[in-house]
Amino acid sequence: MGLRFAFIMDPIERIDIHGDSTFALMLEAQKRGHQVLYATPRTLFQRGGDPYLGVQPATLKRQLGAHHQLGPVETVCLHDVDAVFMRKDPPFDADYLLATWILDRVDRRRVVMINDPQGIRDFNEKLAALRWPELMAPSLVASDRKVLRAFLEEHGEVVVKPLLNAGGSGVILLENGHRNVGSVLDLLTMEGQRMIEIQAYIPAVVAGDKRVILLDGQPIGAVNRKPKSDDIRANMHVGGQAEKAVLTDRDREICRALQPELSARGLIFVGIDVIGGWLTEVNVTSPTGLQEIDRFDSVCLEAQIIDWVEQQHASL
Repeated sequence: MGLRFAFIMDPIERIDIHGDSTFALMLEAQKRGHQVLYATPRTLFQRGGDPYLGVQPATLKRQLGAHHQLGPVETVCLHDVDAVFMRKDPPFDADYLLATWILDRVDRRRVVMINDPQGIRDFNEKLAALRWPELMAPSLVASDRKVLRAFLEEHGEVVVKPLLNAGGSGVILLENGHRNVGSVLDLLTMEGQRMIEIQAYIPAVVAGDKRVILLDGQPIGAVNRKPKSDDIRANMHVGGQAEKAVLTDRDREICRALQPELSARGLIFVGIDVIGGWLTEVNVTSPTGLQEIDRFDSVCLEAQIIDWVEQQHASL
């Protein structure tokens, strides 16, 4: 008998069916006879101690312009589904935070969570990587523009990043002495009111930013994302070119270091970013890359993830 899988995500009509990892997971679940329930975070609510979600049964197909058919909205108590996939893209704002608090109420003795809401909440995708500073290029998080400028002067060339965005949004390369430094730091820190991350520039980024997919802490595939010649950002969302990649000894070393913490926090489906052998981010909200890796390596990573969910549910 099929299971009931609830997918909380961005509006399904907007997704790229050839690149979206959530769509791949939904198709795989559907192929196995599981019921796919679609929802956005806005339909979450809590009554007393119980979490509820307004869902629509979804039928998916890989056809541009007609990739989904949705049934009528129904309200389900999340204790009564078999798995919940929290796949909403950042920004990680107040609404996202509230959603994780409601998802905390889901009964883990009955429901498999991908990923654990407390784990998502605790693992800011930029800050989390700093748990392993020995694996990273020099990095700093601050709002004080004097502190940020001192780091820039020390390293000469840096990348600055907002802490709550995704997809390369707000990522800027700065060179010491450039006349835009002050404006950029004012803008990103909201004139010293908001923390940002600043990292020493890694020249190897011109060869690509590798996305490594981990399942329960174990690497299962990788794809290289090469930036355009006029951009430092390699995110496919902003034009980065996907390329075949292999897992190196360094990649596996990084994964071994992260595995105990990721597994302990219920961060099952994770995408880490590695540039020139240095860890840069730990993506836990809605990591992508499954479809690109599937095409390059003739594999089906979404099947491995659904296998894991089925096995976990059977053990509850």
